[in-house]
Amino acid sequence: MRVMRSQRLRLVALAVATALLAPAAALAAARTTEPGKNVLVYFVYTNQRLQYAIYREGPNGVNDLFLEKYVVRGDFATFTVINRSSKTHSFAFMKKRFTLKPGRKARFSTSLLLRGAFPYSSPGEPGKAWNGVFPVY
Repeated sequence: MRVMRSQRLRLVALAVATALLAPAAALAAARTTEPGKNVLVYFVYTNQRLQYAIYREGPNGVNDLFLEKYVVRGDFATFTVINRSSKTHSFAFMKKRFTLKPGRKARFSTSLLLRGAFPYSSPGEPGKAWNGVFPVY
């Protein structure tokens, strides 16, 4: 008789635990981010400034690119830094630092896992034209 009672208690405990966890799992699933998309981000140096442009790949695997105003958390970004100016520039962004001679470019990729405003700069260059913030929504 005791064996059956302890089995019943275990089944009841399991049923209660399942009932309590199921709604929490459903809520968590509703708040997750959808799978990320591929974006291309170009940072371009000119003689006057450092600026960036964001391009998103087209839907359903189409090889079209669309100009975007921002990226979202979960995107996979490929960053390309191009120096089109006539002098050497340094670049610092997301723990990446390198120096580019005129006409050169550098590339790196990362998953954008956090929302926020990420500063980019050209160390050694004063003013707003060489520094800024890259937002991830």
